[in-house]
Amino acid sequence: MDFSKIIYKLNLFLLFFLIILNLFTVFSPEIGFDALWYHLTLPRLWLLKHQWYFPGGLLYYSVMPRLTELIYIPLISISGSIGPKMIQFLSGIGTSYIIYKISSKLGLNKLFSLLAVNIFYITWLVSWQSGSAYIDLFRTFLETFALYFFIENRKKTGALFLGLAIGTKWLSLGSLAIYTLVFGLSILPISLFVSLPWFLIAYHFTGNPVYPIFEPFLNQTTPNLLSSIYRILCAPYFLTFPFDDFLSPIIGSVLIFSSLSIVFSKNQLIRKLVIIAGLGACFSLFLNPPSSRFFLPYLPAASISGVYFISILPNIFKKYIYIIFSASFILVICLRLIAIQKYIPYWLGRETQNLFLTKMSPKMPGTFIDSDNFVIDHIPANSRILINNLHNLYYFPLNFDHSSWANNSIQYDYLISEKENPSKINGDLIHTNSLGIQVFKLNHD
Repeated sequence: MDFSKIIYKLNLFLLFFLIILNLFTVFSPEIGFDALWYHLTLPRLWLLKHQWYFPGGLLYYSVMPRLTELIYIPLISISGSIGPKMIQFLSGIGTSYIIYKISSKLGLNKLFSLLAVNIFYITWLVSWQSGSAYIDLFRTFLETFALYFFIENRKKTGALFLGLAIGTKWLSLGSLAIYTLVFGLSILPISLFVSLPWFLIAYHFTGNPVYPIFEPFLNQTTPNLLSSIYRILCAPYFLTFPFDDFLSPIIGSVLIFSSLSIVFSKNQLIRKLVIIAGLGACFSLFLNPPSSRFFLPYLPAASISGVYFISILPNIFKKYIYIIFSASFILVICLRLIAIQKYIPYWLGRETQNLFLTKMSPKMPGTFIDSDNFVIDHIPANSRILINNLHNLYYFPLNFDHSSWANNSIQYDYLISEKENPSKINGDLIHTNSLGIQVFKLNHD
């Protein structure tokens, strides 16, 4: 058996092994900060209160694009967090399939097409998001689908999917600008029309059609021009060693290979992929703070164009690249195996969800966890409940208001908080659980 066939079979095994591993994480309690803050909490609040927008600051994301969270609503009612997490898992699989299709269309053989898939899928970021209820993978799926249709010269369909991506995250407006530059102005009207409902919703509630962009409380995220330019010039380094979510050890080299493709390839579609990858990297690193999550929708273009360059190298170079890339994939999988050990007692039924969350609480600041089931067991379901000093509220089991949007005319029966001075509360402290979460029975004067 020749060397390339061995590498192909090894990479195919690694891919399917990680897919199975990621599938297991779908069936585990959600611990992701943003998911517990708003991705899951907003659909759950809609089920409880049938309310879309929540003023006051805590859930300012409630009026941002909400396509993914809208899809989450029926899934949460049926399966809790499993359904939303399954959407993300399937988005990772779907994006990988599209990468393979595009690679094959551009003339790459099975091995190189598989390498392009693995560069995307066998990353730390894709792996943990495949088992979480974030929305970045779904956005990536929509934008990669749009890319596929643009390459197929079906611009109207591609523009439709790009519009849906904008309805998932405002950052896709950056992708719209990039794709418009690469594929022409004709995609603008359809994309903006499809995304129009989310602009109207934001305008209806806040008077700002792109809320919270341009709002005063986001001023601290204004990019520093010199810092942004420095990050862009050193893009391979800052994508390989990001300040937040690790991708893989080879992402920097993939971006370099992708850039070289524009010089050594006469294929116009490859050149367009290089431009998308390059501009996507610049856009992701220009933002403040930058994030590898923002680069995820452009990673498919970088993966395909980077592998295309590898495919035209002499065989002696290819052999070493195969080994380095395969070693990188194995390293990421080993790191994932270490990371998911914490779920094993839960999967085996040795831990309840509450026990698991209680153990994880040091890594989940501001999250409500009913560690001893006091709230669900001792507070009547029809009570009027106010929550204060807690940030991530998905796991609160009853209907509630938060102090940031509470109605002052309502007389609340209970206050759920932490770090409150009981002497300053018009009520009785009736319980404090092991995590310091307090339950007050309020007095009605």
